[in-house]
Amino acid sequence: MAKSYKSLRGALHHAHPQLAEHQAKNARKRGIAVKLRALRDARGLTQEEVAAAAGMTQSVIARLESLSGPVPSLGSIERYVNACGGHFALLISDKQIDSEDAFRDAFVKARGRISSDIDLDVE
Repeated sequence: MAKSYKSLRGALHHAHPQLAEHQAKNARKRGIAVKLRALRDARGLTQEEVAAAAGMTQSVIARLESLSGPVPSLGSIERYVNACGGHFALLISDKQIDSEDAFRDAFVKARGRISSDIDLDVE
């Protein structure tokens, strides 16, 4: 059954190339949202507390944590992370990057600057 599912997905992407791009954007948005929420939860903060510290509204924080919708700006992500007392890094390379490995490597290098009470293994 998995094979036919992949065939259907391939056929859909072939018929509607914009669908693959839309799905890739949603995957990116979900990854960001999950990490933001994990940081907020690790700090024991409410959306209202993050909003007040970031100078945003609670509804903006809810949209940043939403699993769908537009990918937030780097500025919005940075304000959210700073409001939670977290750290934000952006990795750009001319080589293929495995995002999970790059994420873990960046934090291994930053050990000592990040509180040990935050679990960085977000699935």
